[in-house]
Parts: sequence; C-alpha cells; structure tokens
Amino acid sequence: MSRVCVWIMIAAVLLFGASRAVQAHETTRSYVSVTREGETVEMTMRVAFRDIEVAVWMDEDLDGRITWAEAQRRIGAVSDYIRAGVTLSASGGCPLTLQQSGASISGEIDYLDLRFVGKCPSASAPLTVSTRLFSEIDPDHRMFLKTSESGVDSTALLSRDAPSLTVSEGSLWSSVLSYMAAGSSHLLGGADHILFLLMLILPAASTSTNARLAARGVLLAVTGFTLAHAVTLTAVTTSLLRPSPDVINVLIALSIAVTAADNVWRFLPAPRAAVAGVFGLIHGFGFASALGALDLTGRSFLIALFGFNFGIEATQIGVVLVMLPALFMLNGGRGLLWLGSGLAGSVGLFWVFTRIMSILFG
Repeated sequence: MSRVCVWIMIAAVLLFGASRAVQAHETTRSYVSVTREGETVEMTMRVAFRDIEVAVWMDEDLDGRITWAEAQRRIGAVSDYIRAGVTLSASGGCPLTLQQSGASISGEIDYLDLRFVGKCPSASAPLTVSTRLFSEIDPDHRMFLKTSESGVDSTALLSRDAPSLTVSEGSLWSSVLSYMAAGSSHLLGGADHILFLLMLILPAASTSTNARLAARGVLLAVTGFTLAHAVTLTAVTTSLLRPSPDVINVLIALSIAVTAADNVWRFLPAPRAAVAGVFGLIHGFGFASALGALDLTGRSFLIALFGFNFGIEATQIGVVLVMLPALFMLNGGRGLLWLGSGLAGSVGLFWVFTRIMSILFG
C-alpha cells in the first residue's frame, strides 16, 4: 500500500507539471512605492502591460501589442481600476489623483508606470496600504511594496492572504518573513523547478541500496544547484545581468529534458553536482524574475534579497526531505529511474515546445 501511495505522489507531481506547462512563473505582480510627508502621500506603481490588459482592455486594434497611443487613450480607465484596487488610509481614506504616466522596460517586459498624489486626513495617524488588485482574475497576485516615511524605508509583500500593511507596524522581521513567503510560493508555484529537483534526486534514490550514500549524492547535487542559482539571483536583482525571461524559461524546460535523458543514459561529461550547478545558474534567472522590476536600494534591497533567497532555499530543502525518503522507500530500481525520467523528460520537451511557440506567436 505504501508503494502505491508513493507512485500516486510521483504521478501527481508530473501531472501537476504538465498542467502548468504554459503558466509557470506567469503569476501577476505589481511593484508599488509609497512615500509620506505629513498629510501628503505619493504612490508610484509599476505593472506589466500584459497584466493590466487582462483587467482593463487597451489593445484597440487587437493586433497583440499595445502602443503608447492606445495606452494613453485608456489611461483613465487604468487609473480608476488601480485606485479601486489599491487604497491608502490614515484616519480615513487618502484620495489619490493620477499625476504622471509613462512606460519602461525591465527584463524585456514592458511596464506601465503611474504616479499618484493625494492627501490624508491625518499627518500623524498610522498609514495603512491595502490591495485587492487583480483579485478577480488572479488570486495569486503579489504586490511588492516599498514604503518611505520620515526617511525610514521598509519593504513588504502583499497578497490575498496578507492584503494590507500598517506602515508603523512594519518591522525588519516582518519584512524578512514576507519575502521568505514570496520566495517559498515562487518555488512551489514553479512546477519546472520542482521537476528539476526530482530529476536530481531520482538517480540516487532509485539505484542506491544505501540510504546514507543516496542522501550524500542528493546533497552534493542540490548544494551545487543551490549555490549556482543563488549567484544568478543576486546578479539579476543587482542589475548586473538581465537576460530575456522568455529565453530563460525555454532553457529551464530544456534543463529538465537534458537531465532526465542523462539519468537514463549518462552522456554529460561531468559529475552530477557540476551539472546541477550549471543548470542552477539558469534556474536562478527564473527565480529572480519576481524581483527583477523591484527598485530597491540599501537596507530594503538586502532585506528583499535575503528573505526571498532564504525562502527559496528553505522550501527547496523541505521538498527534498519529503521526496528523497519516499523515493528511497519505494525501492523501484532502474525501472523507477527510467519511468520517472521518461515522464519528466516528456513534460520538459513539451514545455520547450510550448514556450518557443509562445515566443514566436505570442
């Protein structure tokens, strides 16, 4: 019975991956900065055109791209939607007025940038930021929030589970926890990363009869993967590197297919830990997509980077601790290795195809 349960778990992971083939890493995100001086508040927002188009139609000629002229004609509707979805209050609401709009590009993603200004009823009451933006179309929406009041900056992450923040209640620890949660959800929401971890674990768990040797093999591979993607995650969030997200998503899918094939027939001329490290560099670019458009510096940046990275690593360890004993207990031998690698490799190739088609035909 235990073996049946493990087989069901493996099948569920693979089916989950196939069902999310196109959606991996496509959760909507917004980036908001709020500054308060006395009663006056200023809010700047960065949101991807591809996200806001779903909520507020802008592509008038339906040609698959939004021109700046089209965006300007719909800027009033966009402003109304955002002001209804993001609210500021301090002893009452702080009505916001759109002051400026523009466009920018980050990581080859086109963003709409908006600046709002308003006044709050009180200059001393705690400022609360609340959001229900995109709640009707994406319950997994994440808002990366930066606040500045009296020269003190703080960062946080708002979501359906934590839709509001009272700025005066914000602390270093709460900021770290919010970004840890963001890193954790980003890993768990990326079926491609989970499948790649499974491909790293499967050879040791299915061919070794010694639990200690299996654990050591997995530890070496996962450590190489972890160190490598931590490097590229840092490089992207510090703007040292900004590769195309579309190309990275194709390469991530290809890494699954290649690793799965190498599980069945060893052809990569390097130890598994080195292979995991090379592919970890690529996966790090995927992890960094959530923070790529975040305009943070100094302490706020370090908090976001540490919390997000730690959340990814802690969750990754948890995934390994669940998968490795289950697979080792199954004792499926090479049959399990070939079957699991074959299924995961097929999913990886399907991802490669769908993502290339998305690049070519939108």
